[in-house]
Amino acid sequence: MRKLFCVVAALMSVTVNFAQEIKATEKNSESEVLTLTVEDAVNYAMENSKSLKSSAIDLEIAKRAADNSWNVFLPSLSASATASRQSNISSTVDSANSAASTAFKLKELDARIGTLEKKSVPVNPDTYTFLSMKPVIEDTETNHWAVIGNVGAQWNFNLAMIESIKAAKKQYEAGQITWEQANRDTEVNIRKMFYGILLQQGNLEIQKESLKNAESRWKQAEINYKNGMVPRLSMLNAKVTYENKKPSVLSAEQSLKQNKEMFGFLLGLPYGKSIELVGSIEFSYIDVDADELFRDYIDRNNDIIALQKKKDLLEISIRAKQLSTFTPSLSVGYTYQPLLYSAGSWESGVPTDSGSLSVTLVYSNLFNMLPFSANMQEIKNSRQQLNQVQLGLEQLYQNTEIEVHKLCDNLSVAKENIEAMERNVTIAQEAYESTLKAYNAGTQERLELQDSETQLNQAKLGLLNEKYNYISALLDLETKLNIKLR
Repeated sequence: MRKLFCVVAALMSVTVNFAQEIKATEKNSESEVLTLTVEDAVNYAMENSKSLKSSAIDLEIAKRAADNSWNVFLPSLSASATASRQSNISSTVDSANSAASTAFKLKELDARIGTLEKKSVPVNPDTYTFLSMKPVIEDTETNHWAVIGNVGAQWNFNLAMIESIKAAKKQYEAGQITWEQANRDTEVNIRKMFYGILLQQGNLEIQKESLKNAESRWKQAEINYKNGMVPRLSMLNAKVTYENKKPSVLSAEQSLKQNKEMFGFLLGLPYGKSIELVGSIEFSYIDVDADELFRDYIDRNNDIIALQKKKDLLEISIRAKQLSTFTPSLSVGYTYQPLLYSAGSWESGVPTDSGSLSVTLVYSNLFNMLPFSANMQEIKNSRQQLNQVQLGLEQLYQNTEIEVHKLCDNLSVAKENIEAMERNVTIAQEAYESTLKAYNAGTQERLELQDSETQLNQAKLGLLNEKYNYISALLDLETKLNIKLR
């Protein structure tokens, strides 16, 4: 017993240690930093985004509906069995017994006549005396019951059913467009947010560098004050400048942390997973011609394609309603009703069939053809909706053309601004370094140095903003025309 207790204790200890190792491994995996490039982020989002998984389910539903749309031609088939009890079967019993008695007596008579004829004995009329017999059917409980089977099949057809198959195909095509648009939007949003976070990181680095410089100037001013080289006011002003920069840095850090958490959510990462973005907002300039892009790629715009699919579906809906109204429906029905059990015994041989076959050609409602009927009003409404979609399509073409020209202009402006800001950063950097040397030499005031540093930081941040504007406009243009320009 003591040995058994020791074994159990040892097993429990191993189990606890194993559980602790698992928890430690999970904790370590959660604390590990996930390093992502922009392409890694896009690929991860495509595989793990919950919104894309939801869109994939919608597409799968539409595909299954399109693949099995032919099932409208399947007939309806039903099978049943009915047990019924008759309260009074006296007439049935008498009729059955009379018929059975007559049949039995005729058979007995034929047998006796045959025997006499073989013996060459003259047939005496008394030979035809009928024998009494026990009734074939008695008035018992089982004879009150009967079981009847029923198998029915019905097949209906109308020309509108063909249009419903076409509609299912079009809905699947529309679902494919929606799926492609969801993938495209996810990719663009991930890329924009990735570069936006890089922009935030660059801004934070600039602010941290500025804070570091302010701290250095404060400490230097404190040393100079102790050495009697500057008044106490100069030291205090330097410290105030340093302290004033702290809140903006802390706020920028918090904002960056929150945006990274949101970015992880869009990627499908668990909450709290640390990520590190690797990359820079760098790209190659491209030459674009708005008229040429619009002419060559306008028909690839997903919004236009989706609206065209909607137009096709409306046209199919109108044709289907017209066919269901003005063409007859064919209905073919067949029922098979065998008598399975009756008079206390199951039927043997071929069951009695009281089924039927019917072929019907019918107009469901002739009043639907009247011009003022609700059905005809629905058709007219659908035609007007079709006209609205056509107008919307024409307007969408015009709006897309305007957007393409606007985005191309944004690219051109952003390119010019980037080139100007690069020159400005070079000049501001040179000015700051000169002012810093003069400040260290004692020929420039601290305020002039601060102004010079502020100008440099603004130039750097402005350059990052313009680079982000360029790549954002490029992504929007690619999305608008559903193409890759890089």
